[in-house]
Amino acid sequence: MVSVTFWTLNTDFPPSKLAEVVAKLMQKGVWPVKGEKLLGLYVCPGGRGVTITECAEGADADALAMESYVVWTKELPGIFTSYESMPALTAEKAIEIVLK
Repeated sequence: MVSVTFWTLNTDFPPSKLAEVVAKLMQKGVWPVKGEKLLGLYVCPGGRGVTITECAEGADADALAMESYVVWTKELPGIFTSYESMPALTAEKAIEIVLK
């Protein structure tokens, strides 16, 4: 299952601090969390961003979503001012479902 997470970074932290946190979590191998494959990580000027991940076969997607959020917030409390994660389908699959 693919998940898309929309987030906004806390602009009270300098970009250099945020970059250090990302690098540290990836170097330690704690993010992306085990069972999750990173498909995309995008950030826009102003601190809005999106992460696209895919869960391993048989993984608990809800638990992985929570685990991923907790990894970030434990490393830097207050890192996000908004955070929303949800399952996603390809447009083709969504159209197929709708047209049944």
